[in-house]
Amino acid sequence: MIKIEKVIDLVKNAGEAVLKVYSKQNPRIYHKKDSSPVTEADYLSEKILFSGLQIYGWRILSEETKDDLSRLNKEKIWIIDPLDGTRDFLNKTGEFSVMVALVDKRKPFLGVVYKPVDDKIYFAVKGEGAFLKEKDKALKRLKVSEISSLSEARLVFTRSHLNEMEKKFIQNLKTRRITFMGSVGVKLGEIAEGKADGYISISNKTSQWDICAPEIILKEAGGVVTDLSGGEFIYNRKEINNDNGIVASNGKIHFQMLKKLHQILPERREHK
Repeated sequence: MIKIEKVIDLVKNAGEAVLKVYSKQNPRIYHKKDSSPVTEADYLSEKILFSGLQIYGWRILSEETKDDLSRLNKEKIWIIDPLDGTRDFLNKTGEFSVMVALVDKRKPFLGVVYKPVDDKIYFAVKGEGAFLKEKDKALKRLKVSEISSLSEARLVFTRSHLNEMEKKFIQNLKTRRITFMGSVGVKLGEIAEGKADGYISISNKTSQWDICAPEIILKEAGGVVTDLSGGEFIYNRKEINNDNGIVASNGKIHFQMLKKLHQILPERREHK
C-alpha cells in the first residue's frame, strides 16, 4: 500500500530543487517545438520525481518526457507536472507548483500539489479528505466555500494564457471579484481552501498533468471539476490535451458557471 507521506516528501524535494534554480538571476531556458519555454528547473524536478516514483513499478506520464503510450493498458500510472506554471516561474510571481497524481482505472486516486515559494503542500487520497500543510502551521483539513451565487463568487483565471473567449466570459459576468493567477494547481488549491470559488479554462491548451492532481484535492474538499460540457475527466487516455476545457468550482456555483458558458458558447451542450 502506497503511503502519501512518501510522495509528499518526494514532491517537496523536487520543489526545493526548483527553488534553488528560482533564486538564480539567469536560469537556463529552452524552448519546445510549440515555442513554449522550459527551464533547467523543469528537468531537475522531473529527474527527482522519476527517481523516486520508479520504485513503484508504474508507468509515468510527464510533461517533459516523450510519451510512448505503453501506459495505456495499465490500471495504475503516475501523472506528473514537474513545474506547472513555467512562465510564472520565469516572471518571478511565485505562482508555480510541482504536481504528482496516481491514477487508478483512469481516475485520480492520490494527488499532491506543492507551491514551493510559500511552502504550501496540498494533498488528498480518494475517500480520505483533502489537506493543507503550510510552513510551521498545523495540518488543515480543506473545505470549499459556501458561496452559492455566481454574482458573489471569487473567480480565478490564467494570467499568461487568457484567450478571447475567456475575456468575453469575464465581460459577461456581473461579478468583478476576479483574480489572475499562475499554475492550475495553485488556482484549484485556492478553491479547495475556500479562498476562491471558481475557475474556467476555455482553451484546449491544458493537459492531463495540469489537472489530475488538483482535481482529486478539490473534489475531496467538496468541490467539482468537469469539462465545459459538464463531463468528468478520464485519465490515462491517448489524447494528452483537455480538448473540452476545464470548469472547477466549489460545487455550489458550478451549474451557474456552465450556464453562463453556454450563453457565449451556444454550440456546446450540457453533459447528460
